[in-house]
Amino acid sequence: MKKLKSLHTLHAKEKKKDCSGVQTMTRDITVKACVLIRVRPGRHYEVAREIASFDGVKSAFAVMGGADVVARIEVKGMRALTALGTEIGNLPDVVTTETLVAAEE
Repeated sequence: MKKLKSLHTLHAKEKKKDCSGVQTMTRDITVKACVLIRVRPGRHYEVAREIASFDGVKSAFAVMGGADVVARIEVKGMRALTALGTEIGNLPDVVTTETLVAAEE
């Protein structure tokens, strides 16, 4: 059985040490995620189009089910993902978001 790597077992060139000597991830690692978005009734297509125009969003589309819109994201680092998630969550028609970060291969 193949053992899965955690986010902490990244390739050596993708790590750096902070001032305490602890290894941390650098900001240039590509982070992939899907954001599940619930919106106000009847606003799913408009919200999907708006989110699709954001930097880092590879695609956004309306869906049926527990979420109304799904956005596929690729950004450089967790800070960029956090900022983009906040930008999406602050849209007037967005009710809630849930971000699913891709596991390493």
